[in-house]
Amino acid sequence: MPQGLQPSQLGLPRTAFWCERVVYETLDSDSRTHISCCSMPNPAEAIRAIRVDVRALTDTLAPVERDRALRWTGYGGSVGAVAALHRGEPCGFSLSSEGRWIEWTVSPYPVSVAGDASSRPARQ
Repeated sequence: MPQGLQPSQLGLPRTAFWCERVVYETLDSDSRTHISCCSMPNPAEAIRAIRVDVRALTDTLAPVERDRALRWTGYGGSVGAVAALHRGEPCGFSLSSEGRWIEWTVSPYPVSVAGDASSRPARQ
């Protein structure tokens, strides 16, 4: 490989990371009230986005859920998620907040120079 060129510059596939946040109306419901998604260039950025989002909710969480959220975001719980993404495995985190269920998921997907890393990957 020529020095200084990345695989994506040679037209070889690279991996991006598709992030989704789904909010369900209740713990027992399949009705989604909100879905947001984005693509991140690497595992660390993908997990960082989840950590920022989870931390923004900590003031609204019940004590047990707040402890889980803080352990995952600040005390190494998310390290395993980054490692899973580096292995090509999907990962996620979920919690309840004010009667709602919130799930964050990240899945690796291949993109190439011609591919748009900001568009949703094909479902498998």
